[in-house]
Amino acid sequence: MSKIIAFTNQKGGVGKTTSTANIGAGLARAGYKVLLVDLDPQINLTSGLGLTEAEFNVYGALLQEYKVKAYPIQDNLALIAGSPALSSFEKVKGDELDREFLLKDLLEPLLERCDYVLLDCPPALGLITLNAYACANALYIPLEAQLYATDGLEKVLEMVTRVQRRLNPTLVVGGIFFTRFDPRKVLRRETAEVVRDKYPDLVLTSTIRETIALGEAPHLGQDIFTYAPTSAGAMDYGHLVQEILTR
Repeated sequence: MSKIIAFTNQKGGVGKTTSTANIGAGLARAGYKVLLVDLDPQINLTSGLGLTEAEFNVYGALLQEYKVKAYPIQDNLALIAGSPALSSFEKVKGDELDREFLLKDLLEPLLERCDYVLLDCPPALGLITLNAYACANALYIPLEAQLYATDGLEKVLEMVTRVQRRLNPTLVVGGIFFTRFDPRKVLRRETAEVVRDKYPDLVLTSTIRETIALGEAPHLGQDIFTYAPTSAGAMDYGHLVQEILTR
C-alpha cells in the first residue's frame, strides 16, 4: 500500500510545487513508484513537468466525467494533471454528501500500483485542500524563512488538528522544511531559528537553497535532477528525499 504525502502551505510562492516535483523525481530515481497529483488551479506542477496538453485531468475525474488518468513522466514517475477548473470545485461539490472524501475515493484504486502519492495542494485551505488532508498519511510544509512566514504555518497546523479530530485521525505532520534559504542573510537565519525553537520536532535538517537552476528547470519541463544533476538544488533535494525516507 502506498503512502500519500501532501505538500501544503496556506501561503503561496514558498516552493511547494517545486518541492512536489523534485521530491517526486528524487523518490522515482531511488526506485520507488511515484504518482504526482496536481491539485492547484494554477497547474504549475503539470506545466512544469512538460505536460502541456492533457486531455484528462483530476477535476474531470473528480466530477466522474471520465476515469482518472495518470500520464507517465519518466521511469517510476507519473502525473495526474491539474486543471484551472479546480477553482470552482468548492462551488460545484460544496453541498455534496461526503465531499471531503472525493479525492480519497478517486485515488483508492491506484494505491496498489504506487509506493508514494504526492499531492500538490493549492495555497488556500478550501475544499480541495481538505480533500488532500482527509486522504493523506502525512503533510510536509515548505516554508520560506522570512517575516510573516509563520502566519500560514499556524493556519495549516490549526486545520490539521481539526482534520485529525473529525476526518483523518491518522494524519501526521511529517515535517517543515525551509525553501529559498540563504544562510548569509541574518533575517533568514533568525526566522529559521525562531521556527526551530517553536517546533523542534517538526523542522527538518535539510534546507533548500535559493538557486537559479531550480527556477529554470520547469521552463524546460524538467525536474532538477534531469536539468542540473550536479547543482546545489539537486544536492539539497537529494538530501531532503533521504530525510523524508527515514521519517
